[in-house]
Amino acid sequence: MEYIVVDSNKVLAAFIKEGIVHDLLFSGKFIPVGPEKLLEEIKKHKQEIADKSGMKIEDVELALSLIEFEFKIFEREKYSDKLEEAIKLAPHPKDVEFFALALKLGCAIWSNEKDFKKQGVVRVFSTKELKDLLEENT
Repeated sequence: MEYIVVDSNKVLAAFIKEGIVHDLLFSGKFIPVGPEKLLEEIKKHKQEIADKSGMKIEDVELALSLIEFEFKIFEREKYSDKLEEAIKLAPHPKDVEFFALALKLGCAIWSNEKDFKKQGVVRVFSTKELKDLLEENT
């Protein structure tokens, strides 16, 4: 089973409503991974998740604590040697750690951000592309 670095927006979408993103994320067909920054970003938006999903903030916090069991979260020092290279690839400063982790692990990123595909080093899957790929390999 392969690692795939999951963009924060995908995780937020999975929390807010069940659907294709949620199903893919918890399909067991790949190992979802993220940099430390992923947890930081999700925790920063927990009130928004609660508001949009209709969940209580306590339930969101419980779900966030469980994500660490579903995801493999990597500490910055594990991919810090790739940050300089990632700066050149990432379209925005907030995305650098996601690219650095993908470079370190030699894996793809799952994101619908079109700007992610403006580089040719790290493979980037949209939700549709990832769904199609996983269905092909089933």
